[in-house]
Amino acid sequence: MIIQALHKRKDSFQILFPELSAEKQNALHFISEGKSYREAALIIKRNHTIITQWSKNDPKFKQALEEVKMEKQKSIRLKEMLSQAVHEMKTSTSENVEEIKDPIT
Repeated sequence: MIIQALHKRKDSFQILFPELSAEKQNALHFISEGKSYREAALIIKRNHTIITQWSKNDPKFKQALEEVKMEKQKSIRLKEMLSQAVHEMKTSTSENVEEIKDPIT
């Protein structure tokens, strides 16, 4: 099941960025998973500066990297909003329970 999920994820990167090499797609995948440029480069067994070099020298990679970073930021914002909504819902629910237990009127 985990292997299927990994293959599905790799396939999604191939669909999103078919013009990029498998190596660059893998780097993008690891960055999207939260790895730093250095960590992603080490995982794909390249020099730690390769991600920066690719982004400077390959406009398609640079665009794909920007898209990955934007999606990552969106995901972080959505998680924060969800967390806040859950907190507000719990607070609201506990206030309603208190009102039922001890009505003011």
